Amino acid sequence: MLSISTTPDSLHCLMKNSIIVLIACLCVHGQPTQGPLNEYLNVRRSDFPDDFLFGASTSAAQIEGSTKSGGKGPSAWDQFIREFPDKIMDKSNMEVAADSYNRYKATQGGQIGISHVAQYFEPYSNTSLDEEASKRAIDFELGWFMEPLVRGDYPESMRRLVKDRLPVFTAEEKELVKGSFDFIAISYYSSRYAKDIPTTPNAAPVSYMVDSNVNVTVEKDGVLIGPNAGGSYTEKSNDNIPISQTLKDDIRIDFVQKHLYQTQTAIKNGVNVKGYFYYSLIDSFEWGEGYTVRYGLYHVDFKNLTRSPKESAKWSSRRQGDEQGWRNGYEGHGKMKGKAF
Repeated sequence: MLSISTTPDSLHCLMKNSIIVLIACLCVHGQPTQGPLNEYLNVRRSDFPDDFLFGASTSAAQIEGSTKSGGKGPSAWDQFIREFPDKIMDKSNMEVAADSYNRYKATQGGQIGISHVAQYFEPYSNTSLDEEASKRAIDFELGWFMEPLVRGDYPESMRRLVKDRLPVFTAEEKELVKGSFDFIAISYYSSRYAKDIPTTPNAAPVSYMVDSNVNVTVEKDGVLIGPNAGGSYTEKSNDNIPISQTLKDDIRIDFVQKHLYQTQTAIKNGVNVKGYFYYSLIDSFEWGEGYTVRYGLYHVDFKNLTRSPKESAKWSSRRQGDEQGWRNGYEGHGKMKGKAF
């Protein structure tokens, strides 16, 4: 979870004036906001506002299957897989996936928002140049889309570096896009270090991939910024492991508890966070990795499509329970001593 205290000022203000829904994906941060050791184990439902939303998210393309049903045509990924099957680790496809299209056919109403994918960028050093580089990296990844929605224009750093290659909003367009959301969702992934790249005066523009003048890296002095995702909140698919063992995912519960603690901290710091949704509800097709990795609260047997709740699913369901259930924890969850959600 990103440390609110180190969020760039412009983005911090932006977040404080917006409704934020967090979708927890693959977040590793080298220096999270820290409280007393293991204090995250004491987070309770009553620590959050009464209208705070807890849930789990999915991605339609990754779970639905039925790629030729209901008038659907091939997606860009369907075409990519057909043309380059060897690009998928297990040479699988999305034609069946978790078969959710045939299991859930419902119409939902509600608010309209937008979900942005973002990473957090930690300054590579405590120099002012690297601190500015981390802000630029966030501007170019998240601010590019967020600031027009909130301010009606692109980040100032993008205007300065991209110059006339960046489109200019008309007054009418600014009014149309500004505030055009009921909520903002942040789908956040792993963190990176950001190191300043000195600018070359009068250099010819190359592409948006290098416009930010930031060198992005996952390690410093040979040390990773945080734990590797594998084994932290994902697991490799392995048919040789008994299902009873596969369903034991204590480390995922620990992962979610830490995120909820950080979310609570953000709320205390004044950020208008309205919900937390874990990704993913069920195991699914994970793009280039196919079905070789699992992120879900529910295990899916992709041979017969059987779904089985992991320990994390049972634990998570307590979020909807009473306070007593939260205090007592999940019965049978022997290794974890924290409060159940």
